[in-house]
Amino acid sequence: MRRFLKKVRPPKLKQLLFFIPLIVLVVFLLGFSIVSSHHWTQQFSFLAQSFLHGKLYFLHSIGGISHDPVVYHHRIYWSEGPFPAIMLLPFVAIGYGFHFFFYQGYISWLLSLGTLYFIYKIGRKYSYSPRDSLLLALTFALGSVYIAASTITGVYTFAQVVTVFLLFWVMYEYLVREKTRWWLIGIISAFIVLTRASAAPIIVFFLLELVTLVRKDPKKTKNFLALLLPVALAVALVGIYNFLRFHNFFQSGYKYQLAFPRSAASKNLGVLNPIHIPANLYSLVLRPPLTVLRSANSWTLKFPFIKNNMLGMSMFITSPYLLYLFSQKWKSYSGQLKRLLIASGLSILVVLSVFAIGGMQYGYRYSLDFLPELFVVFMVLYRKHNSKLSFGMQSLLIASIVINCYLFLPALFTGSFGY
Repeated sequence: MRRFLKKVRPPKLKQLLFFIPLIVLVVFLLGFSIVSSHHWTQQFSFLAQSFLHGKLYFLHSIGGISHDPVVYHHRIYWSEGPFPAIMLLPFVAIGYGFHFFFYQGYISWLLSLGTLYFIYKIGRKYSYSPRDSLLLALTFALGSVYIAASTITGVYTFAQVVTVFLLFWVMYEYLVREKTRWWLIGIISAFIVLTRASAAPIIVFFLLELVTLVRKDPKKTKNFLALLLPVALAVALVGIYNFLRFHNFFQSGYKYQLAFPRSAASKNLGVLNPIHIPANLYSLVLRPPLTVLRSANSWTLKFPFIKNNMLGMSMFITSPYLLYLFSQKWKSYSGQLKRLLIASGLSILVVLSVFAIGGMQYGYRYSLDFLPELFVVFMVLYRKHNSKLSFGMQSLLIASIVINCYLFLPALFTGSFGY
C-alpha cells in the first residue's frame, strides 16, 4: 500500500485550478438536464409508453408543430428512429409500475459521461497525456454544439445524445480495444441505423477497413457477416416499422409531418434532395451569430453584443479547432483517417440534402451526426504531428469552450429554444 501511495502523484495546483471549473460546469449542465425536464418534451418516453401498450402511435398529443408530429389516419406518429424509445422501454416500464414518469434526462447524463469516457480513452490510446486527454473530452462536451444537446434532452436532442454516444462507442471499440469484436461493432452500427439514419455512413468506414484487412489476411472475410448481419436486420426492422405505420417500407413519416410554412415549402421540393444543400451548407459553414442591437433603429451593439442564432451557426464558430483539419496536406492523412473522412463526408452529404435546417437550436445541431468522426480525426491527426497539445492549441480549445458558454448559457437561461 505504501509503495502504491508513493507512485501516486497528487495533481498540481495549476491543474486543479484549470480543470475544476470545467468539471463543475459539466456537472452543472448534466444536472440541469435532469431537473429541467418538461413533460411535454419527452416524446421518446411517450413512444416507449406506446410500445408498452402494443401501439406504434402516440397515446395522446405530443405538442405543436415545433415537435414535428406526424398525422396519419387520425393518429399521431413520429418520424424519428425507434431505438431511443426501445432503450428507454425498461425504465419507462419500471416507472409505470411505480406510478412515476421516466424522463429522458434521467438517463441522458449517463450517456454523456460515457461519451466523455470514450473520448478520454481514445486520447490515451494515441498517447495523449491524461491531462490532454481530459481537456479534449471536456472540449467536446463544452466546446461544440454538443453542449446544448447534452443539456436540453427533450424532443429530438435526446436522439442526438444517443447517436453521439453510439458513434464514440463504436470508434472506441475499433480504435482502442486490442481485439476487434466485429459482432459488437455490427450491433452498435445497427443501433445507429435505428436512431438516426443520417449517422449510419459510419458503417462505410468499417467496410473499407475490412476490405483493407482482408487484402492482407483473407481469413478475415467472415467478419463481413458479423458486421453486416446486424445492420441488415436493423434496416429490415426499420422497413417493417414503417410499413406497419404508413403501409410503405420506405416511408418514415416525413411526408405526413406537420411543419411550419417555410419547412413545408422546402419539404415539397423533396425530403432528401440536393437542392437543399446550399441553404444547409450556409448554416454549417458560414451562418454567424445574431447581433444584439441597442434598438431596432440603431446599428450600435449592446451587451452581450452577439447571441445564438436559432437557424444555426457555423461549426467553425462553435468548434474553431476543426480548422486544423484544413491546415494539413491530404497526403499527411493516414489511410485510416482518409477512410474515416470518407464516411463522415457521406454523412455530411446526407445531412445537407435534408429539407430541414434544424431550426430552434444551438449551433448546427445536425452536425452531431458526423462531428464525432471529425473530432477523432482531429485528435489523431494532431497527435501525429505533435507530441502534446501545444500552448496555442490548448488556448484554442479553451477559447472554443468560452465561446460556446458565452453563446449558449444566456439562451439556456432565457428559455429561447422553444423546447
